[in-house]
Amino acid sequence: MSGSLPLILAALALVLACSRQASNVTVHYQNGEDAFSSGARHVIQENAETTFREVRRALPQLPPTLIIEVSAGSNVIPETGETGYTSAPNVLSWVVDTRRAEGVVAIANRELRGTMFHELHHLGRDRVIARVTLMDQVVSEGLATAFERDFAHVKVPWGEYPPEARAWALELRALPSDAPVGKWLYETHADGRRWIGLKAGTYLAGRAIASTGRSAADLVAMPTADVLSAALK
Repeated sequence: MSGSLPLILAALALVLACSRQASNVTVHYQNGEDAFSSGARHVIQENAETTFREVRRALPQLPPTLIIEVSAGSNVIPETGETGYTSAPNVLSWVVDTRRAEGVVAIANRELRGTMFHELHHLGRDRVIARVTLMDQVVSEGLATAFERDFAHVKVPWGEYPPEARAWALELRALPSDAPVGKWLYETHADGRRWIGLKAGTYLAGRAIASTGRSAADLVAMPTADVLSAALK
C-alpha cells in the first residue's frame, strides 16, 4: 500500500492540474493578486466558472472562453459595492470596493453571479446590435436586467419600475438620439427620479417578452426598433 501512495498522489495531482487547465474562465487581477486574499480569489474563480457555464447554456452564441479583469475601486454601485462592464470579444471587467465592511468574499458571493448574467447578455447583444443611440442603450440595459431577473432569479433596484414606466419610455424615445446616456440611465434626475432609463428599459423588455412570447435570451439579437415596436404596440 505504501508503495502505491506516491502513484496515487501523482495521479491526483495530474487530475487537479488538468482540471485547472480545463477552466474556460481566466481571472486577471488588475491591482495585483496581493490586493485580494487567496480566499477571495478562490470564491471569485469558483463563482465565475459556475456562472459562465450557466449563462452559456442560455446564450450559446457567447465565446467559449471568458477573461475577467478584477480590480479594486470605489467607483461602484453604492447598493452593491461593485459594478461590471464588458468589452469585445470576451472580456468582463468587475470592479469591487475592497474597503467595504462586508468584505470581498461576501460581495462576490452576493453580487458576482447576477452581474455576470447582466453583463454577459450585453456581451452577446453587442456582438450583433451596436449601442449607438440613447434608445439602443435603454433597450440593451432593459433586456440585460430582465435576463438577470428571469434566468439568474436576481432582483435589482433599477429593475423595479413604477406604474408610470411607459410614460418614462415615451419620454426617452422623444429625446434626441444622442442625449447623454449617463444622465438618463444612471444618474439622479433633477426631479428626483433615479435610473430612469434602466427602469424604463426593463419595462420595455418585459412588454416585448410578453408580446412576442420569447425570453430575454431569445431577444438578445432583436434590433432596438423591433423591441420598441413589440413593447409599445
